[in-house]
Order: sequence, then C-alpha cells, then structure tokens
Amino acid sequence: MTAPAIAVSGLSVRYDGADRRALDEVAFEAVPGEILGILGPTGAGKSTLMQCLSGVIPRHEEDAAMRGDIEVFGRPLPDFAGLSEITESVGLVMQDPEVQLVNTMVREELVWGMENRGIPVPEIERRLRRACDLFDIGGLLDRFTHALSGGEKQRVVVASVFCLSPRIMLLDEPTSELDPAGTEGVMDAIRVLADEGVTVLVVEHKIEELAVHADRLLAMRRGRVEAIGTPRDVLMGSAAPDRPQVLDIALRLRERGHWDGEVPLSVPAAAATWQSMTNDPRSDRNRS
Repeated sequence: MTAPAIAVSGLSVRYDGADRRALDEVAFEAVPGEILGILGPTGAGKSTLMQCLSGVIPRHEEDAAMRGDIEVFGRPLPDFAGLSEITESVGLVMQDPEVQLVNTMVREELVWGMENRGIPVPEIERRLRRACDLFDIGGLLDRFTHALSGGEKQRVVVASVFCLSPRIMLLDEPTSELDPAGTEGVMDAIRVLADEGVTVLVVEHKIEELAVHADRLLAMRRGRVEAIGTPRDVLMGSAAPDRPQVLDIALRLRERGHWDGEVPLSVPAAAATWQSMTNDPRSDRNRS
C-alpha cells in the first residue's frame, strides 16, 4: 500500500470571535500522484484547510487556534523549521494571484524562487522551459506582471510554484479567472504533474472539470468532511454540494426511461453515451 503524501487527523481551527469552528475534526489522506479535488460552498473551510496544510496556519495567523495532526510524507508539519523548509515539499497557490506576484517581469517571477534556492542555471533554464510548455506562458515571459489579465496571472503563479518542484501542490481555485480552454489547459497540466508523482490538492468550483480530472473528491460543509471517494460516488451522493448540470439532466432522463447507459459526469461523456444509445437498434428511440 502506498504511504500517504499528506495525512490529516483531528484537524480543527477556530478563528478569534467566530461562533463555530472553521474546521471541525477533519481527517483524510492523499497519496503520491493523486489529484484530490476539494468541494464545498462558501464558508465550508476549504481555504482554511489549504492554509493549514501549507503551514500558514498556525505559524502566520495569530487569530487562528489550531489543533490536530498533519503529516507530510510521514513527518509532522510542526517539525519543519519554518515555512521556507515546508515550501521545499509543499507549494501553495492562493485564491488571489495578485498577492503572490512579487516581480515586475514574468520571467523574473518564474526564476526568482529558483535563484533564491541556489539552483544551478542550467536547471533553472530547463524548469523554465518546462513551465512555459505545460502552462502555455512562453509568450508572456517579457510581459509586465501588472499588465497581465487575471487568467494570465493565475497561470504564471501556478507555473512559478511548479518551478520550485514541490512534491505536493495545493491549488486554491487556480482557474477561477480562466475561460474553458484555459481551464482545460491547466487541468491537463495538473494531470501531467500527478502522473509524474506530484500530489495535487485542488479547490475548485468548476465541478465538471474536477469530475473529469480528479482521482477522488472531498466534499466539505461547515468545516467538516461530508464525503470522500471517487468523483462518481461523491457527486451521486447526498453530500455533494453541487453537481455537473449534465449529470442532473441524465438522472432526470433515466427516471423517465430515456437514459439507458451510465450516468455521465461531463458533456463529452454524455454525448458519447447518447450517440451509443441512439445507434443501438434495441433502443426504444430507434423503434417505430
């Protein structure tokens, strides 16, 4: 059995003055090479969870009282010397890309962290080329970071974290300002990283994209884990905070006897299943 990259148990957080816990006895594991999608309505505790996993809470949030255990590759997170050591294993992309952009030019932004770590120039150049290819930002290298669109800033920030080669990437709504094509590109890149052994935890409101790309989903509500499992199991269950619209449509069609195949989680899957059913001579849709 693969040892977990992240193991969380009994994790609770309460902010000063709050009437309830932001996280309440959260427990789960994520293994190397897994994409774990995190779902939940506003206030579910998703961003708080990401800050705990990255060490920001409790080290840099004085108003957040935390208890519970977090291990990164078997090592308790409190045993790390500080955020600088944590970031060698764990990379965090926050909701607002503006707060993570610290350089004037895109190229400088991408190499800045690597230079600070003393990575040799040939390796910096290799990682830079790889980031440009994966996240389609080669044309942005000589642009001012402040002049980028919201979606471009998101791709640059994700790429800058990737350049540090963390074994775990925490992505908090990394595609919120991207169009469908841009979202698909980032999710495809995340899949490549996972296939290479990187563990990716991604908070995302685009349910269909997570349903297609994630290995498992974790559904949260009011600081608690409501469900964890395969995308199909979670989205078909009562704990799902939302469902892809195509799934709801297929379920309604099945209730009326008009859907014979597996309930789809994405539009392409629905189209393929529908075409298969309409081409089947045994189907009621093809009988006169």
